[in-house]
Amino acid sequence: MAGFWPFSAWKAKRKEKKQRSEAKAKLKESALGPKSKESTTGAKNPDNLTNITGVAGASSKNDYSYQQQQQEDDATSNAHLEYSVPTTTMAAADKTVLDDLLTRNKEWAQRTAETNPALFPALAVGQSPKILWLGCSDSRVPETTILDLMPGEVFVHRNIANMLPATDLSSLSVLQYAVEVLQVQHIIVCGHYACGGVNAALGHKKLGLIDSWLRGIREVRAKYEKQLEGLSQKEQSDRLVEFNVIEQVRSVLKNANVQEAIEERGLEVHGWVYNVGSGECNVLECPESPDAHVFKIKNPRAELE
Repeated sequence: MAGFWPFSAWKAKRKEKKQRSEAKAKLKESALGPKSKESTTGAKNPDNLTNITGVAGASSKNDYSYQQQQQEDDATSNAHLEYSVPTTTMAAADKTVLDDLLTRNKEWAQRTAETNPALFPALAVGQSPKILWLGCSDSRVPETTILDLMPGEVFVHRNIANMLPATDLSSLSVLQYAVEVLQVQHIIVCGHYACGGVNAALGHKKLGLIDSWLRGIREVRAKYEKQLEGLSQKEQSDRLVEFNVIEQVRSVLKNANVQEAIEERGLEVHGWVYNVGSGECNVLECPESPDAHVFKIKNPRAELE
């Protein structure tokens, strides 16, 4: 955790500080000279400072430099201690949170096994979900919770603003696996109102790495710029959420694997929007893209038949 030093590093740091202190003490002793009657009495007679160091007031200056450096070292050491204490406390708090999560997991597993004894043994054999969910990473939109589903009933891919870029190997791999291997019957692209990614795409701030990801949403914004003009900020956000879902559905439909599955076994693709304020999903009408014919893939197997 940031700011927390391992014990070995802390011990080495303390050893280094001790060595510096000893070296400075020797330096001070050599500057003052060996302890003698003169040096002892010099402590009572300021005039003897000249005899000890050869320069009036030099010993006083050396003492000041040493004390100043010592204070700086102590301040550095104390700063580390002050920083590490709350970090250690935070680590303890995190451990408590994790312990609580593990406890809740065990309780959930026990309750589920009691109400549905066959579930976990069946899941251990494999999965056969009927739905692929392409959703947003937002913590307020957990698909199994809002759909009231059990483990094994929905295959999931989530990212910021539920995007399916043609160059994203992660989402495309999920899509292919769901369609070809799991043979899902439905693909649901679900956005949600009050989406942080969409709101960021409506702004003009430099955000860093995520700007590359938000470019896809900004392209959707540019495409529907006229429809967004004159709307309030909230209305723009809500409409862009909906437009983005429509465009991602169209992106799914341009996929060759999806097209084959639609023709061969009736795979269906849907566009939804989740309302975080009500907990309900709404179905969107997603008209076919005007350029859909450009991306139409001929099915070689269909031609052979």
